[in-house]
Amino acid sequence: MVSLISFLAVLLIFFSIDVRSRDSAASKPWQASLFEWSSRIGGVATAFSLALGWVDLFLPDDSTVIHVMFVAGPGSLAVLCAIVLGLEMLWQREDPS
Repeated sequence: MVSLISFLAVLLIFFSIDVRSRDSAASKPWQASLFEWSSRIGGVATAFSLALGWVDLFLPDDSTVIHVMFVAGPGSLAVLCAIVLGLEMLWQREDPS
């Protein structure tokens, strides 16, 4: 669980930097909105998963109320959003002419 929490912390830093670097123009193409929203959703899912994992870390093992899926579900959504943002680099690549 500790390694998962460490991974989620790094992912949360990535999403925070990504969200802050985006401009929110009123008229933009659909793919720019897709990447902006995937960054926001990924950040929220990462924060939620990180908070649950952190709480679970300090609960006694015999009375754990937080199941692994409560951490892995939003964490998987966050990783999926990070993959979408990784595809943004391919989408935004300019044609070298």
